[in-house]
Amino acid sequence: MDKEPTGQGQEGAQKKEGPPSRLDAKDRLLLEALQCDGEQSLSTIGKQLGLSKMAVSYRIKRLKSEGILEGSHYRINPKKVGQDYLIVSQVRCEGSGPEQKKIASQIADIPGVQSVYLTFGPYDILFIARRGDMQSARDLLYDVTKIAGVVNTQTIIPHTVVKETLDVSLES
Repeated sequence: MDKEPTGQGQEGAQKKEGPPSRLDAKDRLLLEALQCDGEQSLSTIGKQLGLSKMAVSYRIKRLKSEGILEGSHYRINPKKVGQDYLIVSQVRCEGSGPEQKKIASQIADIPGVQSVYLTFGPYDILFIARRGDMQSARDLLYDVTKIAGVVNTQTIIPHTVVKETLDVSLES
């Protein structure tokens, strides 16, 4: 089994910003294992990677300190909690730059909004939200249109989710 050093990593354990960290093959396999099943024990992951439990723990701590691993979450099934009405909407704004970012932040604060992106193209903002039903979705969209600087929206209501994930592909 590989042993990991007990001090800081080669690039420094406090690194959060800047260029992407260099991930070795074991780091990539570790990240894939954690994305697949974050409840696996360190021993189980270590056996898969050919590392000791301590080496896995060290790598996880280093990946957290470098900002590569963030938090630890459970995925909630939206249908089981009555939030299966998916909304994908594009927003056109007056102004640019800071004004768009301010509008995006206001959209992000609306309950049910899961993701907000500033975009290039004919629309300035894209957001994804979940609500329990059509009326609640209308209310959300109405709240968006009331934000100062919003010119118009174009909304899509998907009827079937084929794939939905926040997993990051680690293939080069």
